This record gives sequence, structure tokens and C-alpha cells, in this order.
Amino acid sequence: MEDQSMKVIDSHTHFPGTSFGCRPRSGEDIRNEFESGGLSGAWIMTTDGLLGEPARHNDLLAEGVRDHLDFFVPFCTVSPNEGTDAALAELDRAVGDLGMKGLKLHPWLQSFSPTHPAVLPILRKAGELGLPVLFHDGTPPYSTPLQIASAAEKAPETTVILGHSGLEDLYEDAILACLRHENIHLCLCSQSAGNISEIVRRCPAEKLLFGTDAGFGDSLIKPAIAKYLDLDISDETLKKIFHENAQALLP
Repeated sequence: MEDQSMKVIDSHTHFPGTSFGCRPRSGEDIRNEFESGGLSGAWIMTTDGLLGEPARHNDLLAEGVRDHLDFFVPFCTVSPNEGTDAALAELDRAVGDLGMKGLKLHPWLQSFSPTHPAVLPILRKAGELGLPVLFHDGTPPYSTPLQIASAAEKAPETTVILGHSGLEDLYEDAILACLRHENIHLCLCSQSAGNISEIVRRCPAEKLLFGTDAGFGDSLIKPAIAKYLDLDISDETLKKIFHENAQALLP
């Protein structure tokens, strides 16, 4: 890697609330932290909304980043457990009224299986609305890459992103999902350097995204960027991972 000033868009960040040991913060404060860490922009998702009251927390996220939409791309969430009609109505509202650009689903925290009857309608609706869907993945029993891939296969027009590329134990499954399904992309958030190298070697560079889980703490971004700069990855591929692929999915 020669150009260490390369633009970086983080495709997996969180708007902190009161859960997971976080404290609520302003969009300006979070942006300042992210920019000082080296980011040029960020896809940002709720934390508290994954534990309940998704509509209220979609509102809080939208309000928190309203004045910083040149930097943040907000992702809403919905709960399949509230039923298909309610989830689809909230998805419509989040896009139409709040300006959300993507959807985050977390089967593990939200306690639903990818086979839940509301999941497929949600995925298909997201595709109709042009929303990429980022799933938490890598933690059984409900968030394995191939479980999510099975649902994604039935909604081929929807871009589905495995938010952690299977984490440490299931990254091989994430690679298989990426290679088998045209609509599946991999976010390399929380992956080890060795797994990143293997994923980059085997998967199309156009389907890989940079992510850090930033928002949970202030020490995640710089080490994550440095990890990539230390790997034997070409500048052309790094540009795709760091910003070009994110911009292609959400211009």
C-alpha cells in the first residue's frame, strides 16, 4: 500500500444509545471521532433499536445525523417479530419519512431465524426500495452465513451484506455464500488479518466492504485501517474495499 491518505468509508458503524455500555452522543460528536480516526464517511445503524422499539430508535438515529448527511448514511431496522405488515410499514416510513438508505437486521439480538415468515417479504421490499440489507452474521444459532444466504437466494434483486463475513469461526461459509450468490457482499468488520487476506484472495474484490463497528468505542477505526495497510493487498483492491464498493452500492 503506497497511498496512505486513501479515502475510507466505513460500512458498519453504530449510533450509540444506552445499551452495550454506551452513552448517547450527538451526531456531531460521533462525526468528529470518525473523521479523526481517518474516515471520509460512514454507514450508521442503531444499537438500541436492535433490542426493541425499532420505530422510536429509527427516529432517534434520523434526528441524530440529520445535519450530517454529507458524511453519514443512515440505516433503519425493523423487527420481523412484530409481524410482516408492521415491519413493512415501518420500512416504508423509515425510507419515505426519515430518508433511510439501508436496512440493518440482527437475527441474534432481535431473536428471529432467517426462516421467519416475515424475513423474505422484508428482504424483497428492501430490494424494491433500493435498500442494501446488512445482516449481523457469524454467531449461531440464527446468524450463520449460510442461513442468511438461504434467505438471500430467494430475494435475488436485493443486495445482502454479511456484516462480519462469518467472524472467525464461519468465514469459510461466508466465502462460499459470496461465491455462490450474486447478491451477497461481505463486510470485513471484526475479521482477523489472516481471514481478510484469505477472503480477498478468493472473493471478487467488487463484493468486499470495509467496516469496524465504530460507535461502540473510540479505538476501533485507526487500528482497523492500519491492519489493511499492513497486508499484501494491491492499491486497486484497497480502493474498492475502502470506498469504491460502498459508493457503488449507495452513491
